[in-house]
Amino acid sequence: MQNAAKATYRRILERRAQENGVDFVNGVATAITPMAFFETVMVKGYETLVDSDTKVDVSTGIVAAGRLQSLIDSRDYSHDLLVMRVQLGQICDAVKSTVPQEMWSEIIEKLDEAEQHQEALSVGADSFYDAGDEPFDPTEFIDDDDEF
Repeated sequence: MQNAAKATYRRILERRAQENGVDFVNGVATAITPMAFFETVMVKGYETLVDSDTKVDVSTGIVAAGRLQSLIDSRDYSHDLLVMRVQLGQICDAVKSTVPQEMWSEIIEKLDEAEQHQEALSVGADSFYDAGDEPFDPTEFIDDDDEF
């Protein structure tokens, strides 16, 4: 288990060193970046947390639950969508109450044209990605002697 942990930490250092253009083999000390340090601390903390002998007090659990809920809420767009639907309904009501009814068909035609134009511009991910393909690595074609 300890060798697996050391390998994990080494991979973190190597990846962060590569991201920062640091030669990991020739200078381990300079490869320790703040990102590598914090990521390693996080991994070590998680290893301690999942150890069966580790005890987590109630207040720490409550803080963690609050932060988790904040993360969940920050990714929840349903409220924003609801607000947009209400606003769209208000816009429709304003148009219907302001624009003469004989012009409504013209507005609908314009919306249909916009929708068709939007469909022509949207490209499905299916045409670019095959489930068997590896993810694109932008560094794949960079030679070691290339400069930016």
